[in-house]
Amino acid sequence: MKILAINGSHRKGNTEAILKKILDGAAGNGARIELINLYDKNVEACKACMGCENTGTCKIQDEFPQIFEKMVHADVLVLGSPNYFNNVSGLMKNFIDRMNAHWQDTRLESKKVVLVMPGGQGKESREKGMSAFEQFPKICKMKVVERLSPQVDLPKEAKNDEKLMAKCLELGKKIVLS
Repeated sequence: MKILAINGSHRKGNTEAILKKILDGAAGNGARIELINLYDKNVEACKACMGCENTGTCKIQDEFPQIFEKMVHADVLVLGSPNYFNNVSGLMKNFIDRMNAHWQDTRLESKKVVLVMPGGQGKESREKGMSAFEQFPKICKMKVVERLSPQVDLPKEAKNDEKLMAKCLELGKKIVLS
């Protein structure tokens, strides 16, 4: 099994720590794992040129096509973004918008997705953010199998929360077995 995690946070903090721990659990159950940090990648914003509507490909020359191919070949996607104003971060939003050429790609249909959205704005805000995040896999006909939106207030709080890290490790093990 191949599990691909995509981190939409701008920094090395809570979202990355959670994704890494989920991947550790998956690797412990035999999965091949990979983490892509969008902060390390050149993924430009969609230019709304609509060229992909006719050609099925985006004319922007960056690293998005390589990431998309990895998505296609993964069995499970673990997508992570901090909650920014009840939505995903700008990095994740740019990434999602670049899916315009691929949202109808049948290779994505029924692909399992885990969504991770830590935040500190309170439960209602995290629920609203997760609801917005869920629209992306839904539109692509992928299947959200797990959601995790823990309360974290400080930038590196998650990795020091033993209960949260244990939960993430178990989640990684679980997605391999399901």
